[in-house]
Amino acid sequence: MLKTLLSIRFKSFAAALLHRGKNDKKHSRGTILLYVILYGYLGAVMCGLSALLFYALAQPYHALGLDWLYFSMAGLFSLCLSVLTGIFATQNQLYDAKDNALLLSMPIPPRYILLSRLIPLLVTEFFSACLVMVPAIVVYAVTVDFSVLGILLQTVGIVAITLLAKVIAGILAWLLHLLLSKLNKSAASVLFVLVFLPLYWLFYNNISDILNVFTQNPEAIADALNGWVWPIYAMGSGCAGNFVHMLAFIAIAGGLFALLCWVLSATFLRLATLTQRSGKRKKLELNNLRTRSALSAIIRKELRKFVSSPVYLTNMGLGILLIAILPILALVFRDKLTQTLAMLPFLEAYKPLLICAVLSFLISTMNISTPSVSLEGKNLWILRSLPLPSFTVLNGKLLTHIVLTVPVCAVCGLLLSLILGCSIPQILLCTIAPSLLCLANGLLGMLTGLKWARLDYINDTYPCKQSASVAVSMFATMGFPLIMGICYVYLLAAHMGPELFLTLICGLLLLLSGWMYRALRTWGVAKFETL
Repeated sequence: MLKTLLSIRFKSFAAALLHRGKNDKKHSRGTILLYVILYGYLGAVMCGLSALLFYALAQPYHALGLDWLYFSMAGLFSLCLSVLTGIFATQNQLYDAKDNALLLSMPIPPRYILLSRLIPLLVTEFFSACLVMVPAIVVYAVTVDFSVLGILLQTVGIVAITLLAKVIAGILAWLLHLLLSKLNKSAASVLFVLVFLPLYWLFYNNISDILNVFTQNPEAIADALNGWVWPIYAMGSGCAGNFVHMLAFIAIAGGLFALLCWVLSATFLRLATLTQRSGKRKKLELNNLRTRSALSAIIRKELRKFVSSPVYLTNMGLGILLIAILPILALVFRDKLTQTLAMLPFLEAYKPLLICAVLSFLISTMNISTPSVSLEGKNLWILRSLPLPSFTVLNGKLLTHIVLTVPVCAVCGLLLSLILGCSIPQILLCTIAPSLLCLANGLLGMLTGLKWARLDYINDTYPCKQSASVAVSMFATMGFPLIMGICYVYLLAAHMGPELFLTLICGLLLLLSGWMYRALRTWGVAKFETL
């Protein structure tokens, strides 16, 4: 039974990459190649950053006889990355998966369901650990010492780190699930992002100072690890060649993982069926019912879905929040912005282009309409069974995107142009151009969402983060202003000013939006009716 569940789980992962649509047709080779290139690029960037970091540490630590500290630092970083990437995946896969109720209704022991979810999570966290540990091992082998026995010990260390990361991520995911069962999940997710992003940028801006601490004070770090975090010390010492310490670290990680499996097995059934408590039930009073038009009812339903799905709100709504606070930041740092423009006088004429470029990047993250069709999932038949024209449903999803994005972008462009002292024509263009880009982004999202719609997903993560439609919509919206900007700088700047160029961009966006709207009314309706 466990083998069958694992086979289904891994096949679903493969199908997400290789197949699409209702008829389970395979993606084209070009689409698969695009996925491979994208994930390969992301992996290469992570490995490159890790290699640069550990290249600065390898020889200084070896010269001080602190090879174990080098591997301890690599293990600690890989542990943090694996835990960070595993918390929400663990919480979603173990407790919030859409097929939990279906599997638990079958004569399948809950421990098999649990293991069928834990093992794929272990595989993904193993690859996360490899993104840090493998570059560290390669750098050490190239710059310090190459040993087959050392490589074997270090590989075993990666496996043990994965087990320990799973233990920490499992505990945090369990606490997170208990917390979200009593709170609004969407609000909690947005709050987490608002807390995490400042911490991330703080770490990123001070990475050079942190690296200096690692290279200039290794003895203090070594004393701290040896005294307070002994398992990390044992891991580093084991990777450096100490068999006893490696066995001790494996015993600690394996024992804790076994304990986690036992606890989860005993509590999985209760926690997987734990539902959110939304407070007191309201009594339905027929006298208070209000009627709405079909279109407004669809928009209201889409807005509820947007604010009730943590993954949907966090991934597609963060750009709205950033655009909303952008004028506040511009007002606070107005003097610095003015000084920067004064130091670079050639940018003075390009202020409207800079404003539109910044807004364009943020607009590319607000693909609210893109996953809206796929998010219907198994409930799509409800919309299809209603006595509504298909275009009314699609138009409602599009208008939801417009309502959420266009006003905030228009107001932000207006305020930024006023704060930076733009002229009246520039103010109008900074208000209109981002609004038209939001409209085009919404239409493109509807078309790509219909083209690559997938309704058989396990949770909202796939349509919101891992689908081809989101990738195409995001990169197309991001690439359009980039290509237009390059054309202007190298081809058109000598022949027209930024105001005329932005006017032409607005006209082009209107033409593209009109063409896509017509495609949505014709091809989009036909495609929706075949889902």
